[in-house]
Amino acid sequence: MDTMRPTSRLSRALVALVAACLAGAALAPAAEATPDPAVDALLAARLDNPRLGPSVGLLVIDAATGEVVSERGSTTAMLPASNMKIVTAVTALAALGTETRFTTRVRAGATPTDLVLEGGGDPLLSTRDLQKLANRTAAALAATVPVGTPMAVHVDDDLFPDTKRARGWTRSYIPSVAASVEALARVWDYSADPSTNAAKVFADQLTKKGYPTGIGPDADAGEAPVIAETPGHTSDEAVRVMLRISENNVAEILHRHVARAAGLPATWAGATQATEQVLRNLGVDPTGMALMDGSGLSRKDRVSPRFLVDVLRVARITNPAPFVTMFEPDAMPVSGVSGTLDDRYGRFVTKQARCAQGAVKAKTGTLFDTVGLSGVATTTAGTERIFSILVNDRPRRYSTLSTRQAVDGLTATIVGCWN
Repeated sequence: MDTMRPTSRLSRALVALVAACLAGAALAPAAEATPDPAVDALLAARLDNPRLGPSVGLLVIDAATGEVVSERGSTTAMLPASNMKIVTAVTALAALGTETRFTTRVRAGATPTDLVLEGGGDPLLSTRDLQKLANRTAAALAATVPVGTPMAVHVDDDLFPDTKRARGWTRSYIPSVAASVEALARVWDYSADPSTNAAKVFADQLTKKGYPTGIGPDADAGEAPVIAETPGHTSDEAVRVMLRISENNVAEILHRHVARAAGLPATWAGATQATEQVLRNLGVDPTGMALMDGSGLSRKDRVSPRFLVDVLRVARITNPAPFVTMFEPDAMPVSGVSGTLDDRYGRFVTKQARCAQGAVKAKTGTLFDTVGLSGVATTTAGTERIFSILVNDRPRRYSTLSTRQAVDGLTATIVGCWN
């Protein structure tokens, strides 16, 4: 799951600057590349590692030519953990583009003292956004409703149908690493009822602005007049955050938007169907894969390294224009530099792997028995390789970090700097 909390704006800017310096030029697509048989031999030897165990799937290809550099069990469907977010990023950008905005609105209710807070499925809606929305609402009300008048706010989050946990989600996931998927929810709220929590933030701020406000029953906003609205965050912003810090709620909300964009119900089943449809349109065959959610939390998810490499090659090589966002410095984590691959998490810091710092952009994935890493590596020769490494049934006698660092070593081998 690999979820991290946000850093400050200054920290994010510094990460982006460092990542750009270390990785920007190196990750430009290569015009020519030649597979190196020596890499296959080294990987074969280094896969025999007790920290990895026997259940490892791996595929490395030359990005430019598509030729296989190395593979082991590459067509076996395995638990991907948060490597599933690669699929969510690609399908979201394909279906929504980068400029789709998710707007939260306040509409007029049944009486002049009723308001309806309408969720627009903004994956990055913040407490501050809701407070600003309340301020705008108070300013608009002042023209017709005297300050001090008690108000009631009602929630309309019908953009997404009510759903329970995805197949394969354990009971412990909510409220710990994910929230109930609702169209009105604050980022970082991992509760079972995020829409009510968001309404309380709005009501409390409206009360501070002079309109005592309570929470009423849910209501359908319909096409009632808009009193105030947020500008909303973009699909581009949401994809960047999801990839960089592996944010589960953002992934699940984007998963629902893919369904809506395809004209399908924004349910688990509808989102899965839409994901498969978008992938087929991109030329990637999802047959045999189990795409149960957008985050990779599901114990029922199954993808193969070959499938993930195919998805990545579309985004990086065969149809790159819609997916540039994924490979920019503040999106996919950079080895030893940013996001869930930052060296402060122990990534790319060993003597075998530190040589690959800045040379890899990849999505991490972790469940208690699963470690994954899939992305793009720039070799010491300046060419690119696309790879996916999935470790299932991780030996529990070793720490998760030790398995991750073993995977980092494999990645440094792919880069060609650990010989």
